[in-house]
Amino acid sequence: MLRVMIAKELREAAGIVAIAAAFYVHYLSRAMRHDILPWHYGYVDYNAIPFINLNSLGSLAWVSAALALALGFRQTVGESIYGTWLFLRHRPVGWRWLLGVKLFVGLTVYLFCAAAAVLAYAWWAATPGTHASPFEWSMTAPAWKDWISMPLLYFGAFLSGLRPARWFGTRLLPLVFAGAFAFWLPDLRWWPVGGLCVIGLLSAAFVAVIFFVARTRDF
Repeated sequence: MLRVMIAKELREAAGIVAIAAAFYVHYLSRAMRHDILPWHYGYVDYNAIPFINLNSLGSLAWVSAALALALGFRQTVGESIYGTWLFLRHRPVGWRWLLGVKLFVGLTVYLFCAAAAVLAYAWWAATPGTHASPFEWSMTAPAWKDWISMPLLYFGAFLSGLRPARWFGTRLLPLVFAGAFAFWLPDLRWWPVGGLCVIGLLSAAFVAVIFFVARTRDF
């Protein structure tokens, strides 16, 4: 049963992953000086140092943020739109297992896709002859900070989609709270120990609230 649930979540996330992959490939190709589009727009700095150029890092970060948000809302709002919450609650597995599988698949898909983009860019930057600028693996630290902070957006979107409040009321408050921390934490001076501790505590708090809301909500 768990295998079927995992397959269901992966199948429903496939479209979102495909769109995110297309944007990743597009922005990575521009960062690697190989624009794959038949037309050109904007300015590409061919002398930019990999992972120091804020435009490239910002583009990857925004795609990762959009991926995290889309996965969180698809796994919750999607079930509400199609009216499948009650059907899922009456499956042989428990309610906690259902939510656990959703969170595990969504988080794993985000972490894998975002990490693959960062590693692809780092692999290109570390390959001799690709650019006329220095490269050290420590230069990838800002990208990894964004990568590990964005799961807060996923949890915020998941909780906002799960809550029964009004969209124009307090329903998006968890997402606003998560977004504030997700974009603030990478700039902390006491990184990585302090930042990782805050991310761990906030993630645990979000998961606890998600299970509480799911248990008390009248579906």
